[in-house]
Amino acid sequence: MKQKQQHIKDVSTVRILMLGDKGVGKTSLTNLLASSAITPTPASRTVGEGLWNVQVRLHEYSISVSLPPTPTWTSSSSSERSGKHSPYPRRMPNSVASGGILYFVEFYDLNSEMRMRREHRDSFYKNIDGIVLVYNLQDLRSQDSLHDWLYEPLRQICKYRHRRTRPILGRQHVPILVVGTRLDKLIRRPLRRGGSIAHQLEADEILLNCQDSESFADRSRNEGKLRDFLDRVVEFKEHFPISKSHDT
Repeated sequence: MKQKQQHIKDVSTVRILMLGDKGVGKTSLTNLLASSAITPTPASRTVGEGLWNVQVRLHEYSISVSLPPTPTWTSSSSSERSGKHSPYPRRMPNSVASGGILYFVEFYDLNSEMRMRREHRDSFYKNIDGIVLVYNLQDLRSQDSLHDWLYEPLRQICKYRHRRTRPILGRQHVPILVVGTRLDKLIRRPLRRGGSIAHQLEADEILLNCQDSESFADRSRNEGKLRDFLDRVVEFKEHFPISKSHDT
């Protein structure tokens, strides 16, 4: 049976928060993440500037009801977590029977020269469906500071989406992707450390050069990790909506 065409007014939006120290490459990374065939330039994908620099792209969420849960780690370097599956039940969002479902993906990068009032910040965080943590591979202190960046957003997300007052660092927390930048400046590719924040959060990690436009080339390992992350962001939005009592 032919699938009903999805109209632009029916396309839902997921929101992803970019976190990390100033100067680690969040803006350059956002340019890569939001780049697509229909949004090839910053002007074509920038939808907000000011307190937040916001870029948007389309993501096609694909799923077949006959398939089992998809492993959360699918690269050849995933032996430490092979066999683990996505914590979210795989179902068709928005009652679409089959095929791909389009979602707008908005990437929010806080303007480092501006400060957000606490009440506005807390209200914003509850609408976040995914987090990208960014650090500089040449300065591992920027990785250590990610714990501080993550605490408050995670606390608010857990409060409004999980109905809990404490952060959840285990199963079913908001999808998180860790990205190390300036890979081109290193002599050799670093090994994954047991004490890294990606390991602690059981999150995928991507190491790249933000100036390389081919960092997320089609069918590359990085592109596969990004697609898996965006799929999990969609699933989080569908399975953990904002509580009606807290919705504004």
